[in-house]
Amino acid sequence: MMRLLSGPACAGLTLVALLATQSPVFAQAPAAPADPGDLRPAEIQRLFDAYFVMEAQQTLGLSDQQYAPFLTRLKALQETRRRHLTSRAALLVDLARMSAPRAARTADDAALKAQLAALQELEARSAAEVRKAYGDLDALLDPRQQARFRVFEDQLERRKLELMLRARQNARQQRLQRRQQ
Repeated sequence: MMRLLSGPACAGLTLVALLATQSPVFAQAPAAPADPGDLRPAEIQRLFDAYFVMEAQQTLGLSDQQYAPFLTRLKALQETRRRHLTSRAALLVDLARMSAPRAARTADDAALKAQLAALQELEARSAAEVRKAYGDLDALLDPRQQARFRVFEDQLERRKLELMLRARQNARQQRLQRRQQ
């Protein structure tokens, strides 16, 4: 189903076009200048997810029979990663608060050890769940498709980080300009 987009979503189309032209996988077209700095990091993540889904069938050479199960398993992998990253970030915030040198009341060693143990448990569980999600995804793919998936995923992650950095820098510059006005 195709939706017409407006506002920030149109900027997202520019980002998707930029990705398509600048990705080494799709380097046939010249790079189109676009400023993804107007987008927030969460919007960039959603656009990358949409781009990945759009390009997965062609990039990986998925058959029509592979495509629907692939998308379901890809979504499960992405959700697993995000869920664990969110949980890990929350545990690290607690650890930072508990161990801060200027905290009004610093946590005792037992509380810190318990929090560190919870973090280790989460990281072990995360690694196992991500491995399982990759295994489920790999079960659909032949070795060449698995290799393409890993390479494509890595390329997109690098590009996403670059664009998120640019978006944050642009937001910082805009805040500074507003303060100066």
